[in-house]
Amino acid sequence: MDIYERPYYKISKNFASFIGQWPYQSRLHSFMFGSVLWTLFIIQVIPQIIAAVVNSDDEELLLESLSPFITDVIYIAKYVNTIKKAKMIRTLFERVRDDWKIPKNNYEKLVLESHLKMGRYLSIGYAGFVNVTLLIFITDPVLPIIINIISKSNDSVAFKFCVPMQFIIFDEEKYYWLLSSLSNICIIFIINVIVCCDVIFITFVQHVCGIFAVVGFRLEHSPSDTISHDLLEGTRFSINSQDIYYKYVVSCIRDHRRALEFAELIESTFAISFGIVVGLNLPLMSITGVQILTQSNSMQGTMKYIMFTGAQILHLFFDCYMSQKLTDMSSQIQHSIAKANWYENSAKSRKLLILMTLRSQVPCKLTAGKIMELSIENFGMMMKTAGSYFTVFMSMR
Repeated sequence: MDIYERPYYKISKNFASFIGQWPYQSRLHSFMFGSVLWTLFIIQVIPQIIAAVVNSDDEELLLESLSPFITDVIYIAKYVNTIKKAKMIRTLFERVRDDWKIPKNNYEKLVLESHLKMGRYLSIGYAGFVNVTLLIFITDPVLPIIINIISKSNDSVAFKFCVPMQFIIFDEEKYYWLLSSLSNICIIFIINVIVCCDVIFITFVQHVCGIFAVVGFRLEHSPSDTISHDLLEGTRFSINSQDIYYKYVVSCIRDHRRALEFAELIESTFAISFGIVVGLNLPLMSITGVQILTQSNSMQGTMKYIMFTGAQILHLFFDCYMSQKLTDMSSQIQHSIAKANWYENSAKSRKLLILMTLRSQVPCKLTAGKIMELSIENFGMMMKTAGSYFTVFMSMR
């Protein structure tokens, strides 16, 4: 069975196919999916620009327009990055397939699969939370209208869209439900493209973390252990070789280097988009915080902005958390070496372990535009920065 039909890879395959960036789909399919997504994006963004231009003297509307505009830029940054880095993403997917040759036995396969299953759970949880938030966001303006219709109330309810939009050539009140449905469909696609790009990233990071874990497991269970025959079964290393320990360590170094190259390729693929996203996410969270305090006239409106802010924080947190996990797993190799029975190995293999320890003391890192490291510590600093932006925005009002 193709590995991409397995549950922990299938979610990434489906999401990549959705945005036309699955490397094994036809060019026609990629072009069709991409054309649809860009068409929906244009349909959504043009009325937003018109609304901002026509109502340029309305500060409240301009403030409300900022969040959708920033989200649109994040969409462009992530989606254009996947298109521009399509060859690198294809290389990553091909390496994922090839890396399944690394586990030598069922023990190592279980180690790798545990990380991939966790990546699947993270992806599902992340996509689910964002889409629940999206559902609350797009139903906020239509819910009062539906309630008013059901209750047969004579109270007038304003026909609003979930983001400030203006359709000049259409009667917005007459065609409200059609225009609102079209707008909501566009927003759903835009947000889910962002989610798809993040799910692909999560899959890659969890995969390389799994490879680091496999190498660590192999180091901790040297051939002198009771399961040595199982570990060496099916490999090109023989129990009767002249120096089993040396050959065993060489196999660990070879796979460790492959994992390091994979991590560097992830950094090269996503660094620029992360730089743009982090730079935009901070003011976006601050603007939404201002909207919670100034524009929430009902419990429903307050909940909408709170959930939207939560989705933004979660988005930034996931980028930092996955990077931190990669850093931790890559530096864990030195601890695995320390736990191994290295003193039973040959002198030649112990020298290799020293070099491997020195290399693992420089952990892998993912950055935002090669400027700032993404980590849990820096996530806390970014939250403080967002708070500073919030103070500035409040003082401007």
